[in-house]
Amino acid sequence: DRWDKQDADVVCRQLGYPEAVSALGLASFGQGSGSILLDDVKCSGSESRLQSCVYDSHTSDCSHSEDAGVICQTLRLVNGTCPHSGRVEIFYNGQWGTVCDDQWGLHDAKVVCRQLGLGSASAYMTSAYYGAGTGPVWLSRVGCSGSESKLESCSHGTWGAKTCSHEEDAGVVCTGRCGVCTSQVTRKKRELFSSPLQN
Repeated sequence: DRWDKQDADVVCRQLGYPEAVSALGLASFGQGSGSILLDDVKCSGSESRLQSCVYDSHTSDCSHSEDAGVICQTLRLVNGTCPHSGRVEIFYNGQWGTVCDDQWGLHDAKVVCRQLGLGSASAYMTSAYYGAGTGPVWLSRVGCSGSESKLESCSHGTWGAKTCSHEEDAGVVCTGRCGVCTSQVTRKKRELFSSPLQN
């Protein structure tokens, strides 16, 4: 009851993630078993633990068909020309890092866009197209089939790629509602590859 994004943010931070993408109800991940411990949870969003929020411990009016869930943020797009584009950054081991463009392609970009709820991908970008990131380069040699629900499920090298620099950071353009952004990317790519040949 009353489960919302502020409550979900507290759960995700308690689990070591920066924030929640969404708060889910009605046993979206299946019904639990055993005792129901909390009802009518109301967090301000600044708490470090769910137990610090206001809640009702009298749960007799609840059933497991109302179990709450969260989706925590583990992926984001940074420095794009619109909200549906940018450098791909992944949250791992308590820190944001980037993805190397080795073997980066449209199947990989499609998984990123799907995971972020931004439709499919219209383009994949390489060579730090959206600028060089900072921190670790977490993933390299990503090889998605395109059907995976999250980037971490794709084949990839070991976490913490040592053979890549931020000059190889990968990016994506998702379909979403990003027509202007996509046309800007198309124009820039055309400019990059249409310079006159040198004699």
